[in-house]
Amino acid sequence: MKKLPLVFGYIAIVSVGIYLLSTSSAQPIAPALRLGVLVSDSGPLYFAGEYQRAAIKLAVADLAKATEPVKVNVAFLDLGDSQSEFEATREKLADFKADVLLAPIESNSALRLLKTTGDQPVIATSAIAERVENQSAVFRLAPTQSQEVIALAQYIVDSDVQSVAIVFSDDEYGKATRRSLAMAFTLRGIGKVQVVPVSEYTRVIRTKPDALVLASMEQSVSFFADYAKFQNKPKQLYLVPGNLANYSNYPWASQLKGSLGLLSQPNVPESFRNRLAKAMKRPAIRTTTNPIVDLAYLSYRAVMVSGDAFLRAGINSAPLLRASLLESESDGDRIFTKQGFANRDKYSVYQYSARGAYSVIGEYEPKQ
Repeated sequence: MKKLPLVFGYIAIVSVGIYLLSTSSAQPIAPALRLGVLVSDSGPLYFAGEYQRAAIKLAVADLAKATEPVKVNVAFLDLGDSQSEFEATREKLADFKADVLLAPIESNSALRLLKTTGDQPVIATSAIAERVENQSAVFRLAPTQSQEVIALAQYIVDSDVQSVAIVFSDDEYGKATRRSLAMAFTLRGIGKVQVVPVSEYTRVIRTKPDALVLASMEQSVSFFADYAKFQNKPKQLYLVPGNLANYSNYPWASQLKGSLGLLSQPNVPESFRNRLAKAMKRPAIRTTTNPIVDLAYLSYRAVMVSGDAFLRAGINSAPLLRASLLESESDGDRIFTKQGFANRDKYSVYQYSARGAYSVIGEYEPKQ
């Protein structure tokens, strides 16, 4: 099945080796913070790995030359496609004895790995699943899948729609997104909500709802191909984070013109963009709206937050690091809720052009 060219909430992880990285231009405190980073180096979204690595190296360098320097040893690991690769990576991770883990950016990979980890805190830089079966506390710099979907539902409600259709794929992602959307619309007073599987979406097309939300990932491509053939389309098509992608290479790309989507807004500083562009030798990073730069920035922040928490904890202790992470602040505000969820209240609104590509058209702050 053809994979989407750009999906960031859910990214495949494959296998490479382990690398240690530390910077010592200043005199860091001892002992060093051991940071295990699960990267994406190949597969459908192989390009994410090099952004993660570049951003993390910038953070490690910044921590080493801070007023109160922190030495960080980083293990870059990749889970792989096969069971043998997965087991090999697990062994490397166990040998490294990480104080803090940066979770895989693909939800299924994160769930699979975190079932096997110990009690060290885990930081998520993407919208991994909300229910994680592990002993660790999970701290999320990125909103969860349901947080983003509920924000999208509120955005749709604020657009004064009277009828909504949810077309979902029959997989874990589609079903979970459907549940979050349906509950959000019901609680917000939308009385006319149709919920149908993607295989039966023609039932929805015939009723022409005010808004249609496509809650799917891979099956989105086949949906769009068929969608282009119908004249009686809904007044507005919305995409969820799992299918917000660049479709410019498809013959039906023009059918997406005007479609909308929502993604959390991490407010990437211009200074970080400039540094990342220089480090990766890619000037376009300075101006692009591609969410891969958001992922890179959250990877950078994850390391900086870990370093600060380690400095305050003063020791390689999982309980102390968890408590310290929970108290982390940015501009006087707590970064995490008591449950470890991201305190995020601003989103970027994306709209598709006739070329099948999307760009930012505004900012949205859900009603509290």
